Amino acid sequence: MGQITNLPLPPGTRLQDGLIDLFNDLQDTLFWIKDARLRILAVNPAFAERVNIPENEIVGKTDADLYFPELARVFMADDRQVLESGRPIHRKYELLANRFGGVEWRSTTKVPLFNEAGQVAGTTGISRPLHNPGEHLPAPYAAFSHIVEYARQHLGEGVDVPRIARHAGMSVATLTRRFREHMRLTPGEFLAQLRISRACKLLADSPLNVAEIAGECGFADASAFSRAFRRQMRMSPSSYRASR
Repeated sequence: MGQITNLPLPPGTRLQDGLIDLFNDLQDTLFWIKDARLRILAVNPAFAERVNIPENEIVGKTDADLYFPELARVFMADDRQVLESGRPIHRKYELLANRFGGVEWRSTTKVPLFNEAGQVAGTTGISRPLHNPGEHLPAPYAAFSHIVEYARQHLGEGVDVPRIARHAGMSVATLTRRFREHMRLTPGEFLAQLRISRACKLLADSPLNVAEIAGECGFADASAFSRAFRRQMRMSPSSYRASR
């Protein structure tokens, strides 16, 4: 795997090579450096493995090129906050749908990088998984995780936002507020991510055809699935399968 010490940093940024090498060795903690235009300048191997793209192909891209559109919007908004304020974001809890068919809680920290003139030249950050969410999450987040787990378990049944709200014992409006509070996404946006996340897993690891995968992920039919997949992944399901 490539070494992030060989990649460019924001002009004048002071970072020790040994510290960067340390992040290269972490297996479940994602590490990255971005410039002031939110372009990725360096990542560790765990980051590259997470997005399933070689490290040298990630450099120069933004989160919009790597993640579901709704997630990219949230990530980039946080980066802009750090850039504009010059203040870090510490240990932000994030519930993410990944492209391996699951969801996970992660703790993310982002800090500004300053150049020699004292100006914010970029950002750097880490994101680590919470392996035992029930033990580590504050109570409001732990309660919210049960709502998300219900959605995940019933995805193949075509679960929708009103059904999730009924299960949670709250109105759709209250559920929407909870999702925005914890994830800065609507329930519908998260369900869309969850469906495509499972579809990616099945396309990569199962022999199911497109119609069968559509049913497993709660889509009405193969056409609806293909449209949603193209919108999220910018390619067809068959193209995604061929690329795995």
